[in-house]
Amino acid sequence: MNLVIDIGNTAVKVYLFKNNEIFKKEVLNENNLIHSLKSYPINDISNIICSSVTKSYKDQLSEIFKKSNYYDFSHNKLKLPFKNNYETKTLGQDRIGLISSAVMKFKDQNSLVIDIGTCITYDFIDSKNIYYGGAISPGIRMRYSSFNDYTSNLPLVKFQDVNKTIGTNTEESLHIGVNNGIVGEINQYINNLKKSYSQFNVIITGGDSMFLLNKIKNAIFADQDFLASGLNYIIKLNEGD
Repeated sequence: MNLVIDIGNTAVKVYLFKNNEIFKKEVLNENNLIHSLKSYPINDISNIICSSVTKSYKDQLSEIFKKSNYYDFSHNKLKLPFKNNYETKTLGQDRIGLISSAVMKFKDQNSLVIDIGTCITYDFIDSKNIYYGGAISPGIRMRYSSFNDYTSNLPLVKFQDVNKTIGTNTEESLHIGVNNGIVGEINQYINNLKKSYSQFNVIITGGDSMFLLNKIKNAIFADQDFLASGLNYIIKLNEGD
């Protein structure tokens, strides 16, 4: 079995893959991650990969799973299913997983992956499996919290999906600003990309993605395990090396 760990800013998802299918999935607290993993079937896990936006757990995981192969993103011999043309060498591990999943699921196709989480990330890969980069903007909760953090009078409110253009009170106006701002941003990004590429998949994923359903035309809404599937695919590419 393969142990795949996705550590985000707000949640940790742990997967066991068996024969390239998800055998087990669990959401854990990062503070208890290492302790929780000690209860896993250590001797049955052949390979481990961990994508983290917080810190590295390589040493701790290698200590627990001593007989398992650990696939390290910092290793320059790690095979990826795409050519990386990103100028910054520290491309996020989560973005690498998302791109890898797009290559696996939409082979030889232009694809734009939009991940709606703490941040909104845009990642584009072409039909020749060349990754060029994308964009990063604030996510839903970050936008809401900024109202309260950077003004004296605006309240901190929780996300609410609204389908209006004119707000009749402050809270409604905040919801409309966040909702329409994100939808408008995504649609504009897609329209700008169409100037260079006539055809490409628009793949939307991430924990906060479902509010966009029916608001982005012709988008493919991937499941919440899209990133994990890409990480498992990286294991498959490197197994036996």
